[in-house]
Amino acid sequence: MPDFTELKQKHRTVWASGDYDQIARGIQAVADHVVRSGCIRTGERVLDIACGTGNTALMARARGAVVAGVDLTPELLAVARRRAADAGYSDITWIEGDAENLPLPDGGFGAVVSSCGLMFAPDQQKAANEVARVTSKDGRIAIQAWTREGGVGRMFKVTNEYIPPPSGVPSPFEWGDEAKVKWLLGSAFKDYQFERYDCPEFADTPEQVADSFIDRYGPTHRAYHSLKASLSTNLFNRTRCLGGPDDDRRYDIVMMDDFIYGEPQLLQ
Repeated sequence: MPDFTELKQKHRTVWASGDYDQIARGIQAVADHVVRSGCIRTGERVLDIACGTGNTALMARARGAVVAGVDLTPELLAVARRRAADAGYSDITWIEGDAENLPLPDGGFGAVVSSCGLMFAPDQQKAANEVARVTSKDGRIAIQAWTREGGVGRMFKVTNEYIPPPSGVPSPFEWGDEAKVKWLLGSAFKDYQFERYDCPEFADTPEQVADSFIDRYGPTHRAYHSLKASLSTNLFNRTRCLGGPDDDRRYDIVMMDDFIYGEPQLLQ
């Protein structure tokens, strides 16, 4: 079995760089869609895996759910705690933890959700097994992941040409592939429903879009600042071209999401 300990430490460093909370606030619509589609109810126990700075957890709590959020990166959890305090939600439980080894009991949650976070766990099968383990037998899941063909997928494709991903680690965008998701979750869940929808990032110019992701989005920020000046300029220009005048959407980077929803079968 591969040991991803060192890689996960690098993930912590990457996601702590930049200013992810500003990116997260720009994609609030994703969390709203996950919470609505997951039919989160008042009093229900909800777990947000790879919760980041708290978008989805906060929206679930606003619906009256009893919420816990887990994330690998303490710097993101610190922001989530501040946001929860500002919103008056002192009762959300925030846990520093690994999506592949959740420090939580079996079947403890009626709904398990994740917005563009679970997909980055390197051992995808372990992460999928943990989702099934902590979901109650009459519960459900709502998971969102970026797709390869969307804006984030295209951006990672460009970034990977400059900073290649580690060998032996599956692409996070496999969580945006319906067949792969069914394979990972197996017979633990039934009645899968998949949706695709746009989550546009708006800006006045392509340069503003590129600046936003290079300044704030951990993976792009880290890649840009680790390159020599000539290569970083090239990366900026290629990121700029992901959305622009030749795009029907003008200066938007349109990031296609896969939304994944399932009703669990009873586990024998």
